[in-house]
Amino acid sequence: MRPVSGSGALSILTNILKDYGPDSAIGKCASVMMGSTETTFYTMTIYYGSTGIKKSRHTLPSALCADLTSFIVSPIMVHLFFQ
Repeated sequence: MRPVSGSGALSILTNILKDYGPDSAIGKCASVMMGSTETTFYTMTIYYGSTGIKKSRHTLPSALCADLTSFIVSPIMVHLFFQ
């Protein structure tokens, strides 16, 4: 949810932490995912709009690939470092 909406992702994280607790594996994994991704579409719109860049070319696929990588690597890192 984070690449699309930061406030939506924060709401989901709040519900996860409320239901499972911040010290649970799910809570830790959700927190790491929240911290390692960015609101991709919002950031691109703001930065490219303010600088006047019209052709983004490879930016969106690269940013979404980085988000996907963080979604995959976050649970692995939580498992390695916290359990």
